[in-house]
Amino acid sequence: MNRKMGTVLIVMLTGLAWASCAQSASAKKLIVATGQEPSTIDQSLAGVGGDYAIVENYGEYLMYKSPNGDLNPGLATSWKVSPDGKIVDFTLRKGVKFHSGDAFTAKDVEFSFDRARAKNQTVKTRLRSVDRFEIIDDYHFKIHFKAPDVTFIPGRGAAMIVSKSYYDKVGEEKFVRNPVGTGPYKFVSYTPGESIDVERFDGYWGEKPSVGEARFIFVAEDTTRVAKLKAKEVDMITTCPYPLVKDLEKTPGLKVIRLATNHPTPSIVFANRNPKHPWHDRRVRMAMAYAINYESILKNVFHGIPNRYAYLAPYELGYDSQLKPYTYDPQKAKKLLAEAGYPNGFDFNFYWIVTGRFPFKEAAEAIAAYFEAVGIRTKLIGEEPMKNLSRHRAAKAPDAEYAGLFSHGRAGGVDPTQFMDLMFSSEGGFSVYSNPQFDKVIAEAKAAVDSKKREALIKDAVRILHEDTASIPLCNAVMIYAAQKNIDFTPTQKHYMELVLVKDVTIK
Repeated sequence: MNRKMGTVLIVMLTGLAWASCAQSASAKKLIVATGQEPSTIDQSLAGVGGDYAIVENYGEYLMYKSPNGDLNPGLATSWKVSPDGKIVDFTLRKGVKFHSGDAFTAKDVEFSFDRARAKNQTVKTRLRSVDRFEIIDDYHFKIHFKAPDVTFIPGRGAAMIVSKSYYDKVGEEKFVRNPVGTGPYKFVSYTPGESIDVERFDGYWGEKPSVGEARFIFVAEDTTRVAKLKAKEVDMITTCPYPLVKDLEKTPGLKVIRLATNHPTPSIVFANRNPKHPWHDRRVRMAMAYAINYESILKNVFHGIPNRYAYLAPYELGYDSQLKPYTYDPQKAKKLLAEAGYPNGFDFNFYWIVTGRFPFKEAAEAIAAYFEAVGIRTKLIGEEPMKNLSRHRAAKAPDAEYAGLFSHGRAGGVDPTQFMDLMFSSEGGFSVYSNPQFDKVIAEAKAAVDSKKREALIKDAVRILHEDTASIPLCNAVMIYAAQKNIDFTPTQKHYMELVLVKDVTIK
């Protein structure tokens, strides 16, 4: 073999080896351990935290959110809001295919909104101001509102898009069991209690992701997730437990990724519509707020990682620097209890959600100890996510008995009014609270196109909640991921729950 031929052969072999390595990296199955199994795999029904980390890989909205939180054209290439704010006119992307092979058109948008509004409390809340949908043609769609809703666009149109043609062909049961979307990954399989598999969709309309396959395994126990990461059984874990963050940061071969601007707000929430329960009285709710040593919980339970604000974060519209978080004052708590007619305290059930997404158990135990110290005898009841969610939703009833530790997606969202409406308005999908004065102000805020006017209204709404002790925020949780060193991952900002979008992962 002469030197020239040898050089060519070496170049060819090197190229083949490089291509092989690149193919291997892109074809490698990413394995992610999540702290909570989704409540649904049907993206049109997604509504709780564990859902989004999975379904947003195969389900898409009209708008695409980039990792920095900015909105970009997605299934809609453009949109225009009428001068009075009551009509949003969408131009839809042509040539998009669902994973079922069906073409995406305006009829799928109407079907998706109708289906989600009928079945999903979160979407129902977000679309409450919609009057009607109007199909102009296959790629032209309008939404008419009863009143302007400034949260609709930042919320990416409220609902993920599903296929009407697929639904008509397979029916409800298969539609829910084998979901299809338009995303960069398609659903492959679901083993309840164990895992969900997705794989790259080669017919995707947008940029093709590098990772070929991903498996999400459900591991609610914090230390087990970490152990699997250390043993290299998984590539990444979500909701890294706060007590182990420093250890993981020092562990060779691992990295920790903090999503500092994503702050769901773990809070004590009260169903306030039943006058038979002590916390129907504002003084009792205030007493419970003063009973808690927040700084101790932040330091000893949450290891100093979360932030703490009164309600909103400083970077959010309507943040009020004059509004201060509740303080620890057990003597004032006892005084308020006595004034409300409970000098010897009372007994109550305190519900919390069993999940690996946040240290609810440890937080609930600490809160119970502080309650006990002022005479509030607390029975802790931990419940699996779906049971707890059902109890929470049923707490709208006027005879409901409910006070619990729940994750309110306030700080860190795309617009504060979106989640304040969802979590606190009388008809909000996740609200157990009712206050006509708040309802009036938040409705005005949602309709206020002028940002200065909306900012003032948001401040008013927040002050109503704070002074009424509608809930007791503990902290603004910082979402933390941990991964192997060869994993590059950019988490999505301005999203109220953690996401693991496989398209934003690179395996080196």
